[in-house]
Amino acid sequence: MNKSELRAIFPHLEKDHTYLNHAAISPQSDRVKEALERFISDRNSGNIDNFEEWMKITEETRGLIAQLINTGGTDRISFMGNTSDAISVVAEGFDWNPGDEIILNTMEFPANIQPFRILERKGVKLIYLEPDDEGKVTRDMIEDAITSKTKFVSISAVQYLNGFRADLKSIGEVCQKNDIYFIVDGIQALGAIEIDVEACQIDALATGGHKWLMGPMGIGFLYLSEKLANDLTPAKTGWLSVETPWELSNFNQEWLPISQHLETGTFNMMGIVGFNASLSNLLGIGKEAVEKEIMELTAHLFANVLPINGVQIITPKSPEHHAGIFTFSLPENSNAEEVVHRLQTEKMTISAREGFVRISPHYYNTTNELDRVLDSIF
Repeated sequence: MNKSELRAIFPHLEKDHTYLNHAAISPQSDRVKEALERFISDRNSGNIDNFEEWMKITEETRGLIAQLINTGGTDRISFMGNTSDAISVVAEGFDWNPGDEIILNTMEFPANIQPFRILERKGVKLIYLEPDDEGKVTRDMIEDAITSKTKFVSISAVQYLNGFRADLKSIGEVCQKNDIYFIVDGIQALGAIEIDVEACQIDALATGGHKWLMGPMGIGFLYLSEKLANDLTPAKTGWLSVETPWELSNFNQEWLPISQHLETGTFNMMGIVGFNASLSNLLGIGKEAVEKEIMELTAHLFANVLPINGVQIITPKSPEHHAGIFTFSLPENSNAEEVVHRLQTEKMTISAREGFVRISPHYYNTTNELDRVLDSIF
């Protein structure tokens, strides 16, 4: 599929809108829009109650997620509202003892901090690693921080600010060797680069679907390994959490396994329908092809910003250490918020984060679009 075909399903491009902010929220493709419109039309003036079809789409979407993250079955996947919900399920469901430790780092987005920080009330200790001079957190740093009290290592696959891409495989090996659970916030990686939960020995993978996966807001998922699932107590429950929920007067039923137990009530069917369309499109293009396009665009940004005087790039330069996020400071006397606002008036969308400018192109973007934005900034 050539670039023009990839771009054809994004109508914002016809309005000359250069959108390079996929690390925040992605545009909805025509395929997602059409799927949502069909669902709304059916609820509005069609079958209205189309439960069997909804369940078919739900299970099909679970299968697409399994394909996305390379897990053999769908029984480890629970639909969640967002990354914070998914990580909270893991944090609140574990049997903590005072003095237990969780290894984190100071670069994390709060979705991978606050669900663990609340555990301090139970006496859990959070260990914050500082990144090295290149903005990286390495396997060796994590291994050196492990003690007999360490229960979890939790890290973003790709960091939201500097775009550092963690070596999930080597970190997973360290966690496995030390009998520690490995938790990954995948929202800045999934849809941009490949994550293999089996090869990386990930115990919990949490994400929302509205960034690189290009789905609706308010829908995401949690993957749990069998080992971790067996060690968690459900942090929430509901009428769908039992073996035969339609036996409505039978209150004392056996609970479902946790990955099914956590889907407690009515599904976010609009979210799942839109997610199904976005995942189908992404997987139809191919995970490798999408990653290749994104990495080439990121390389173009490096090549064109590195020579500019007075600019500090905080994204690690090595391709194995970054993905689709490219972040840099502006020359002295330039304000990131003001620049981003000015670009918005010129129909170019990027982000300002923590005083830096962040550009995050997706597979359908072009180098011409990148050049347009850089020319306007500099």
